[in-house]
Amino acid sequence: MRNIISLLRLLRIHNCLIAGVGVWLGGYLSGLQGNEYKLLLASVAASLVCGAGNALNDYLDIEVDRINHPKRVLPSGRLDPYYAVVSMVVLNITAIGLSLIVNLWSLLVVLGAMGLLIIYNLRLKKMVLWGNLAVSFLSGATFIAGAVVNSPSSVLEFPGPLVPAIFAFLFHFGRELIKDAADSKGDRGAQYRTLPSVISSRIVTVVLIVNYLILIALTTCPILWEWYNSIYKSIVIYAVDIPMLMLLIYLVFSQNSKRLVISGHVLKVLMVFGLFAFILGKQ
Repeated sequence: MRNIISLLRLLRIHNCLIAGVGVWLGGYLSGLQGNEYKLLLASVAASLVCGAGNALNDYLDIEVDRINHPKRVLPSGRLDPYYAVVSMVVLNITAIGLSLIVNLWSLLVVLGAMGLLIIYNLRLKKMVLWGNLAVSFLSGATFIAGAVVNSPSSVLEFPGPLVPAIFAFLFHFGRELIKDAADSKGDRGAQYRTLPSVISSRIVTVVLIVNYLILIALTTCPILWEWYNSIYKSIVIYAVDIPMLMLLIYLVFSQNSKRLVISGHVLKVLMVFGLFAFILGKQ
């Protein structure tokens, strides 16, 4: 039982569930068209790819995490690294099998996500901004993965899956910067060239604020253009945008490690509210 719990923590099961919901939401917003079963398979496949990527990330970052995240299951010794390798292989193979049942486009998306996650873990996360952009792109791509279950053309229908995909990209880009700032000590030791490790915290703060102000402004566009119902408006304004502004103020006054970690957790909660805004706000 202890190994099972540790394995779920390794895979970051909550992140996997969010990825799966993102795929389902992309299909939901583009019109299910009787493909509910295939959309479910695509959602599970995305969750498995996400878990495999997390397992590979923690396997390669054991030494870095001894500084940044010593309580994680691999650096703390609660789980043998062997499980990370096996789970990564099994989850990726299973995801490929599920996507084959869905359609060719789903298979291509899964293979592309797997490839990008491998490149990210081996190379991109050590480079300024490229790792952040890769993770942000993948978070937005979950909605596209749901849309292609119906047909590739539904990806281009507006607002469809493109709106949450754009929002997710900006949301995760900011969150990645916060995570990098919190992990800057260990990243410098491992010679990872993340943005907070090569420029001043003041400039990072400016980039972070501009990014989230753009996101907040964009979230109001669907309200002005009446793409979604009043539920979207209420959730976005009161459960996402206002808390996000308060969080930015919270970070401006101090960016110690504890505040950065707390901010990362709060943003994850706001992300869930954002998903509900789209689910409940569809016209």
